[in-house]
Amino acid sequence: MEEDKNNITFNIYGGNNQILPNATKAEQHFYGDKFAKEALRNGESAEVPLTDDERRLLMFVDKEESLRNYVASLAACKTAADVGKVVAMMCENEPHLDEQRISKQNFIETLQPLIPGVGKGIGIDNLRIQIDKAWQERKRDLKSK
Repeated sequence: MEEDKNNITFNIYGGNNQILPNATKAEQHFYGDKFAKEALRNGESAEVPLTDDERRLLMFVDKEESLRNYVASLAACKTAADVGKVVAMMCENEPHLDEQRISKQNFIETLQPLIPGVGKGIGIDNLRIQIDKAWQERKRDLKSK
């Protein structure tokens, strides 16, 4: 008797599930299990430690809370122009950033690992152009207020 190898049983107990009959592969990733265990054990929320890339940006930002907001904004960027707008906002709010510093190669290199959503145009020169454009526009907006 020949066995039917295409017979599959799914037992689903809550949660969000998607069944893809033509899928060739399925993966499930769990992140932060140690963090969750620690937070649950203490009964309080623990802060996720900063990555090395985030710590490099911290030298330009006064407060860690502000840094986390900037990192989230940078991660949400889809274009180099979006990155320029975030940097312009940072320049306006951070005393360690000025018009010259945001155009420097070492600052832009610090940003590059934090913008994974930007596919094209993440070279130093293009980011510098977009940052300068956004900063000039921001300065114009501030003067008109």
